[in-house]
Amino acid sequence: MNRISVCSAIAAAFSFMTVATAQADPAKVDILVSPAGSGPYLAWATMQNYAPDYSKAIQPIAVETPGFTYNVRFLASSPELWKNTLIGSGEVVEWAAANGVKPFFPEPLKVVEDFRVIGVMSQSTNVFVTLDDKIKTIDDMAGKRVAVGLLTQNEWGMHQRMLLDAWGITPKLRSFDALGPGQNIDAMLDGRSDIGTLVVHSSLNFGSNLEAAPFKTLESAGRPWHYINIPAEKIEEYNSSKGAPFAIRKVPAKTLSGQTGEFTSFGNYTLLTAHKSFPDDLAYEMAKLWISSGPSLGKYSAIAKIWDPETISIMARTSPERIHPGAMRAYVEAGLVKK
Repeated sequence: MNRISVCSAIAAAFSFMTVATAQADPAKVDILVSPAGSGPYLAWATMQNYAPDYSKAIQPIAVETPGFTYNVRFLASSPELWKNTLIGSGEVVEWAAANGVKPFFPEPLKVVEDFRVIGVMSQSTNVFVTLDDKIKTIDDMAGKRVAVGLLTQNEWGMHQRMLLDAWGITPKLRSFDALGPGQNIDAMLDGRSDIGTLVVHSSLNFGSNLEAAPFKTLESAGRPWHYINIPAEKIEEYNSSKGAPFAIRKVPAKTLSGQTGEFTSFGNYTLLTAHKSFPDDLAYEMAKLWISSGPSLGKYSAIAKIWDPETISIMARTSPERIHPGAMRAYVEAGLVKK
């Protein structure tokens, strides 16, 4: 073999090794989630650690952020991230962004209409709680001090403020403070507020429920407290007048800690979302990884216990037009959606 042939053979072998190595490396995808320590962040951090056991094609990376409201705004304004980044999001916050619901979105972010859902993280329920026996429904909030989570967190602060504003309750309050998920319950226990808020993440029909850490703070205080009922018609009124997708959550008695009778509140589906230009093959691999690993990850992360295939794929059955085509292919292959 002459010198040129030897060099060509070496070059070809090196090229093959380079391609093979590249093919062996999983594609890294950032997932912008929520503050460190929050349920969604811990779940995706767990997924990050165990993903190599389930997929050689994709490696999700959990990224701490101020919350889902921030995520939607950030992805909408960062086209350079559209092909390699996913975000934790929600039905209501995406609707609010597309429609310019103030003060969270001063102007409509029409690009959000190009967002596509990879899957559903949970069925969320947002609740107001109080130690005051005289506060039974939202009509009793006038003159009271309300504390919630951060306004950059759709489940902890944004949803609550949107509805209180629309119902004309906010101006009647003695105070409204967005303190943080744990801090808002601390304030209520310390007597600095009269009403706090909590969030529950569930699988479909409350099959499995994850109560956020501040629930434990409230329970450990050993003081009587209760959930504030939100009449279903008030939520329906908002949805009808605004076109919003708030879900009405009728929580069966004894579903949640400290709950005696049934009560009604509001929520939505929390989502893993991409821009429509996110590659089909990566969306497919992400959904496939999620379907296969979700139930097993429940051994390591409390919120992952609600990641059963039926919950993850619910919007692929109810709102298929909103699902990323790559993710839809994974749901069809898994038999979760009929062709």
